Amino acid sequence: MPSPSLRAVLVDSDASSRAAIRRLLTDIPTVTVAGEWHTVADALVGAPATRPDLLIVEVPAEADGGALGVTGIEQLVRKLPDTAILATGGRLSGDLVIRVLRAGALEYLARPVQRPDLVAALEKLARFRGTTTPRPAGRITSIYSPKGGLGATTLAANLSVLIAERNGGKTLLIELDTRQSDVVTFLDLTPRYSILDVLESCHRMDESLLRGLLTRHASGLSIAPGPTRHERAHLAAEEVTAALQTLSSHFDEVFIDLKHDLAPETVAALEVSDVILFVTGLDVASLRAGAAALTSFRHLGLDSRKVRIVVTRDRSGDDVTVKHARETLGLPVYWRTPSDYRTVVAAINAGRPVVSLSPRTKVSKSIRELAAKLCGDSAKGSGPKRRAASLLSMAWPIKRLSGA
Repeated sequence: MPSPSLRAVLVDSDASSRAAIRRLLTDIPTVTVAGEWHTVADALVGAPATRPDLLIVEVPAEADGGALGVTGIEQLVRKLPDTAILATGGRLSGDLVIRVLRAGALEYLARPVQRPDLVAALEKLARFRGTTTPRPAGRITSIYSPKGGLGATTLAANLSVLIAERNGGKTLLIELDTRQSDVVTFLDLTPRYSILDVLESCHRMDESLLRGLLTRHASGLSIAPGPTRHERAHLAAEEVTAALQTLSSHFDEVFIDLKHDLAPETVAALEVSDVILFVTGLDVASLRAGAAALTSFRHLGLDSRKVRIVVTRDRSGDDVTVKHARETLGLPVYWRTPSDYRTVVAAINAGRPVVSLSPRTKVSKSIRELAAKLCGDSAKGSGPKRRAASLLSMAWPIKRLSGA
C-alpha cells in the first residue's frame, strides 16, 4: 500500500487545537501527520528531520502587534524553503493577515479550523504542486509617452475602466512609478498599498495576498497605484519583469501606465508588453520627442510591430497633421482622440473617469471605440504570444505531491 503523499507537521502551543487539526487531517487519506511541536523554536530544531511537505503553524494573538507570529513564519521559511505553510489563528486584522502571507504563508485559516477551509487550502497546495497547465497569461498593454502633458494617464485609466466593465473585472491597471500617484487622483482612490508593495511580495504571490495588496475600483478594475508620496525606491528591471509575468497570470488584461523616460524598469515593461500604445500629439515638440523615443526603441531591440501610435488632443485643421506624424514617426497612426481639455479636467477634478462622468462627449466616445478596437484585436490574436508564467516557479519550489 503506498504511503501518504503529503507529510504534515503541526506547530501549535494549544494541545486541544493540535488535536482538532490532527483529527481533520486523519480523515484525509493523502495526508499524514509527521510531527508535532509546541513552539516555532522546537520546530526549527526537529521538523527538518521529518522532511515535511506542509507546516500548519499557529499565529499568536496580536498582543505584540503580530510580530512574533510573522517572525516565526519567516524563520520557518528560511529553515524549510521547500515546505508550504498554512497559518492558523484568531480573527486577526486585515493588515496582520497580509503580513503573515507576505512572510511566506500560503493561506491563513481562522480558528477553530473548519474542514472545508482546510480542504480548500490543501486543494490550493495541490494545484501549486501539480502538473496542470498554467492559466494562459493575460495580455499586457503599456501606455507610454516620451513627454508629459499628453494625457497618457487619462488614457490608461479610462481604457482600463472600460475593459474591466467589459470583461467582468478581470483587468489590472499598474502605475509603474515611484513618484506620487496620479491614478489615485484620477480615480479618487484611497489605497493601502502601492506598486512597491506588490513588487516586494511578488515572489510569493497568491490570490489571497494579491487581493489584499490591490485597490478595487467601482468598475471592477484592480489597481496597483504608484505611492501616495514620492519614494526614493529603486525598481529593478528583473523584479519588474518577473512581477509582470506573475500578475498577467491572474488577469485577462493588464494595463501599465509608464514613466516618460526609458529607465530600466520602463524598458523591462515595454519588453514584456504585447501592445504598446505610444502617445503623442500633433505639435512639433511632441513629434520630435516621439521620433527620438522610437529611435531608442530600435536601439534597444524593442519590436516595432507592438507599437500603436495614438494621437491625443487632435485638433483637426492645425498646421501639424496626421500625415506629418506618420512621416516623422515612421509608423501609421493607430488612433486619434479629440481635444476636449475642459471635459477631461472636470473629470479629473471629480475623481471619475471621463467615460463615466461625460459619456456622450466626443472624447469619451473616442476612447470607448478605442477600447472596442483593442478588444477586437485581442480576439483576433494579433498580439505576440507569450509563454504563461508558472506561478509555482515564482513562489514556492516545493516538491510535487507524488514525491516523498
